[in-house]
Amino acid sequence: MKVTSQMVADHCGVSRGTVDRVVNGRANVAPEVRARVQKAIDMLGYQTPAQRRQTQPERAGITVGFVIPNWDDYYTRQTRRGIRAALRRVGDTSFRVEVQELRGRSNKEYCECIAGLERAHIDGLVLNTADTVPMQQEIDRLTACGIPVVTCNSDVPDAQRVCHVGQDLVKSGRVAAGLLVPVLSGGDVLVVCGNREFTAHRLRVEGFLDRLYELEGDIGHAHVIECIERYDLTYDGVLAEVRRNPRLRAIYMANESLKGCMDALARARAPQPIHVVCNDLTPHAREYLAEGKIDFVVDQDFSGQARRAVEVLYDLLHRGRQPAGKMIYLRTSIISRELL
Repeated sequence: MKVTSQMVADHCGVSRGTVDRVVNGRANVAPEVRARVQKAIDMLGYQTPAQRRQTQPERAGITVGFVIPNWDDYYTRQTRRGIRAALRRVGDTSFRVEVQELRGRSNKEYCECIAGLERAHIDGLVLNTADTVPMQQEIDRLTACGIPVVTCNSDVPDAQRVCHVGQDLVKSGRVAAGLLVPVLSGGDVLVVCGNREFTAHRLRVEGFLDRLYELEGDIGHAHVIECIERYDLTYDGVLAEVRRNPRLRAIYMANESLKGCMDALARARAPQPIHVVCNDLTPHAREYLAEGKIDFVVDQDFSGQARRAVEVLYDLLHRGRQPAGKMIYLRTSIISRELL
């Protein structure tokens, strides 16, 4: 059985971070704790991934898996672009990224995909998944088996992942609220989100509502609907809300089904202006922004997130270098029509 850093930590009654500091010769460890951890390392025969590869020269190179969820084509293309950029920057021809694209979003499909990657002998995994108990357990199982996991774009914060690479999602939602409040004029706002099992969707909504409360004093005029990225649910939900609520003045699209929203607005023909802010500069968002149909796009760097996640695993597996922190945030940008 492969001995993991978590097993050493459990044996000594310390955190996995303490074991990592001892292994990498870092400070901030009491001498008696360092001695106890080192004794356990020697006794259990723990080796870092880099040390294991040195003792197994017949297995050349490093392979990490990258699971891409069933989102829109824009996200997939940007993610693959980031993976290619990481491989160029690493410049190690023995380093491989095995990419798997899901057809659905169920826990079962994720687990089957991960099992296939394990059979391909991956050394690490990048995962964008919902924050569910089964996926937390799967990440913890992989970690216990010596396969480090980095979450990308959407986090599973209670799992034993190495770190998370993505956007500061609360800030993203707060930015959207700050952009829309000036146009509300006492009216109501509709928040259209995807699947709140994904941390990316849930935290945006929380950030938006928190900032709305700070600026307006209450959130009673905000209505949230969940449309799980589907055109039909977004279209029907927005159309019903516009027809139901004459006080509606703004929509925050924290959901990728922007076309569903805009088609519904065109069909409803509301007598009052309805301002729209959305996330991510997708081709549809770019088109609507250029036409003046939406006000702003709160953008994130999907390509950069994928690149950084792959680089973190390479540094960990090849050099034994831990990331600087558990959360690695990339840029959040506000795009207006003038900036296109």
